[in-house]
Amino acid sequence: MAPIRTRDAKHASKESRPESAIKKRKGFSVGPANLPDGTYRRKTQKLKSDLIQKAKVKKAYAKIKAEELATQPKSVYATADEDRTNEDADPASTELHPDRIAMLNEPAPAPEPTPKNERRPRQEGQGQRRERKPRESAFKKEMEIADQRRQFAEAREKEREAKQKEREAMIRAKRPDQFGKRRLGRESKALLDRVQRIVGQS
Repeated sequence: MAPIRTRDAKHASKESRPESAIKKRKGFSVGPANLPDGTYRRKTQKLKSDLIQKAKVKKAYAKIKAEELATQPKSVYATADEDRTNEDADPASTELHPDRIAMLNEPAPAPEPTPKNERRPRQEGQGQRRERKPRESAFKKEMEIADQRRQFAEAREKEREAKQKEREAMIRAKRPDQFGKRRLGRESKALLDRVQRIVGQS
């Protein structure tokens, strides 16, 4: 009969395995692995580096905290509790300390009056709220340009109407009267209005 093997290759311990056979842990990944070089890839790389940095800081903090807790002495309350349990202390007496009794027997000092904040008398115009300056509109320039255009258009419209009235007046003035003669008075009035308008513009 063949001897029973104590160790089989399948059941070999980790120590006996060569280091190349031990599977290395893969690092964590953020985002898809097949991103082209660009904005999204750089963003995922930044997120990953931030996460690694935060993990390192947390690890260092935990290490420092553990060292501090190990070197820190026990709290005063914990030591007092231990002392109380270890020693058979007398029950607490109900008598007051002599200093406390002396302090209670002294007459209480009169409280000092708190100084009132004296207000300065209001001068005229100070009591009222300060009027806010009107805030300049963001479209002030555009509104001014629009006003100028509107005024220009109105002026053109008035001029057009005045010319139209002059034409109509001139046509009426040139009509002959019932005897077939020209009406020079009407013509002269229409011409005078026209001259006044031209002189007024210039």
